[in-house]
Amino acid sequence: MRIKLPAIFLENGTLTDADLAKVNDAAAATGQPVRTVLDRLGLISQKEWARASAQHLNYPLLTVDDLPARLPTDSRLSADYLQRSAIAPIEISDQRAFFAVADPFDDQALAALDMIFGATLELGVATDRDIEMAMARSAAAAALEGSDTSKVVAGGMGFALDTDKLTELANNAPTVRYLETLFDTALEMRATDIHLEPSKTAARVRLRVDGELLEVQSPEAGIYEGVVSRLKILAGMDISERRLPQDGRIRQRLAGREIDMRVASAPMIHGETIVLRLLDNQEGLSKLANLKLPVHVSKRLGTAIKQPNGLILVTGPTGSGKTTTLHAAMNELNDSRRKIVTIENPVEIQTPGLQQIEVNPELGWTFAAALRTVLRHDPDVIMVGEIRDSETAELAVRAAMTGHLVFSTLHTNTARDAATRLIDLGVPEYLMKSVVRLVAAQRLVRRVCQACAEPVDRDKQPKLFEIFNKINKRSGGHSDPENLHLMRSVGCEACNQTGFMGRVALFEALEPEELEAQDKRGVRTLGSEGVRMIAEGHTTLEEVMRVLGVKAF
Repeated sequence: MRIKLPAIFLENGTLTDADLAKVNDAAAATGQPVRTVLDRLGLISQKEWARASAQHLNYPLLTVDDLPARLPTDSRLSADYLQRSAIAPIEISDQRAFFAVADPFDDQALAALDMIFGATLELGVATDRDIEMAMARSAAAAALEGSDTSKVVAGGMGFALDTDKLTELANNAPTVRYLETLFDTALEMRATDIHLEPSKTAARVRLRVDGELLEVQSPEAGIYEGVVSRLKILAGMDISERRLPQDGRIRQRLAGREIDMRVASAPMIHGETIVLRLLDNQEGLSKLANLKLPVHVSKRLGTAIKQPNGLILVTGPTGSGKTTTLHAAMNELNDSRRKIVTIENPVEIQTPGLQQIEVNPELGWTFAAALRTVLRHDPDVIMVGEIRDSETAELAVRAAMTGHLVFSTLHTNTARDAATRLIDLGVPEYLMKSVVRLVAAQRLVRRVCQACAEPVDRDKQPKLFEIFNKINKRSGGHSDPENLHLMRSVGCEACNQTGFMGRVALFEALEPEELEAQDKRGVRTLGSEGVRMIAEGHTTLEEVMRVLGVKAF
């Protein structure tokens, strides 16, 4: 009897009825298959699904290593159909039609195969990820078949590798397995970046998690070149060019989510280094409520974005969450009545309903050039990724004056510094005051791990409380010294022994009249917000001082 797989998971206790109801609702709302939703919600992984499916139906369980480097083709099967249905052909002949499928319970897809191949049809089960990797590998191999395979010298490495050899290294089983494991690890650890760094004797791989780099397992000896080559092939980069930096992009479905990876390579003295920035497209669905802003910031930002025109600025260094905040604000306005255009470098969060432009300064397609073009396309709301020169500043202010609501960022340390920066860029002070609706500054600090954090004992560490109370007083005295919940980071398996899990944002938001006010009493700054986070036990004094510096208090 052919039982639908979720019923088996219900019977063995892996899923509850409540779990299945939630999964079915999510599948109906997103249009994604049940197996994808199960993986995305962390209930049943792709590997668990594939293993249970194969066992229940007595089909072979396959991995990417079992699939050929070049998948066979058949004119009756379009590439789009195979990709959409997560089906990979393994062998197609008169005697046998063997396919790997991610969902052997997809009756519609299997009926189509049965109609074409009849009694010769055989099925095996593989994960969506293995099928996607096999398809990418096959497409890369096909693309390279007609390329120049003349030998090239590896920059700075002292030996020659031709493209045939690089392709072979990129497609061998250890390379494929290592990258699959690395991507899984990066998602499990919530990494934002992956760094692959060669050295004279070995390679080092590190993940940026909560703003800090953590070392993870490096590739086995001898396969680093294959790992680099595979990433370059997947990113559409030239594997034979190893003396110049290159940029590319990979899109893969990992853990049930579409993940974009921005890839950058650079030649080093011991080989090429690769950095991947992981861009989760699910972030595009964020709203301001999801950011858990402080009440005073939420009110001010909510009022500012309801204005018909003006300039809203978010300041902070790279990696402080400015883009996430701006996209969340724009999502509050994202409806059919408004045309919203973003100008970014690069587009990191893809959001339905927004018209998103990616600039390319090397081709002359700068923020200023794109903004000048956008103003001729009747926008209501414009987001300029960064104001970095006088021309962009002038155009952004002019757009804000002529009836557009403009969002942008500046690289300044505080919200007050933003006014000075605009004036330095040539914006007259009277214009700046008339168009600016709000200037927000933000930073991200690591949150103490809830699984292992311990309260600080006032009797055992009175000095820490004394230091905190001095800082609290200097920052405006917003926290009650008698009602403190100072926490100490410890470290456990859940947080990879770092003592921290996730990050929380510190915000300050100033209205125009506050930007130049001499009396700063009562103004909530980044420093006072950091003190509040420490007092409430969300983070530690050391962490806030690491991010803000001593002068912030």
